[in-house]
Amino acid sequence: MKTALLLTFFCWCATSVPAQEIRIYSEFERFDPFGNPAAPDRDMAPREILSPTVARNGHLTVHVVITGPVGTNYFLYAASNPADILKLSLYREYFVPCGTGYCPDWVSPVPSPSFGAIPESIHDERTGMANQITRCYLLDIYAPPDTPPRRVRVEALLKVGTWQVAPMEVRIMAPLVPDSVGSRVETNVAAVDAPASATAQTQLLRHLAGLPPQLPPYFLRVRDFIQRNAAEDALLAGRAFLPELNLLSWSPLSWPGIGSEWYLKVRDFLHNLGS
Repeated sequence: MKTALLLTFFCWCATSVPAQEIRIYSEFERFDPFGNPAAPDRDMAPREILSPTVARNGHLTVHVVITGPVGTNYFLYAASNPADILKLSLYREYFVPCGTGYCPDWVSPVPSPSFGAIPESIHDERTGMANQITRCYLLDIYAPPDTPPRRVRVEALLKVGTWQVAPMEVRIMAPLVPDSVGSRVETNVAAVDAPASATAQTQLLRHLAGLPPQLPPYFLRVRDFIQRNAAEDALLAGRAFLPELNLLSWSPLSWPGIGSEWYLKVRDFLHNLGS
């Protein structure tokens, strides 16, 4: 009888404690320290990132979101197969106040594998993040210009006792992003509490107005990566892009409720040109 009670207790504990998990989201879907979409990006169901596209000489940037109970220690590893096709860079995201909550913004490069803990040791009761259950990372993927169109498996792996895998099949598309040497370098990002797509929209509006894209001078924030990626989209589009699109048809106002990831439709259009 005592053994049965003990087994029942341990089973209850196992089901009452949330399991660790790792998920991949687009660059426009930020998560807060408590496992929720950040408030500015919250008004939609996030796109499932299973087979994203990337143009040659361009970048694909995704969020790697790890959630687990307080006291979790883990290793995060990013890898591709084959290993020598794409270039992977991993960054730790730091949370900053964002409206009435928090958004990931500042980043710093980390090795792969990288050790982490939940909650982050730098936070205490005074920060309001003592109950943190989520850590976020930025995975930046570059496809060299001489890469032939093909598919490459990319994985974010979480080691907590056993391995958990968040896989993607990255599709390298035929379009080639023109060389950005000589392009205008200027920071032009939206406020941190604006939707994540607002920075990309700025570059889209510049392009529709016939203005050159703006590349960020540094990569210190999530928004810098979004600006670069949108600038690459504008370089890829070229002048041929203007007659194909108009502002009204591609405005987020055209898709009520679609939220911050509306810009992915623009990118899908560009990556399928000539494919």
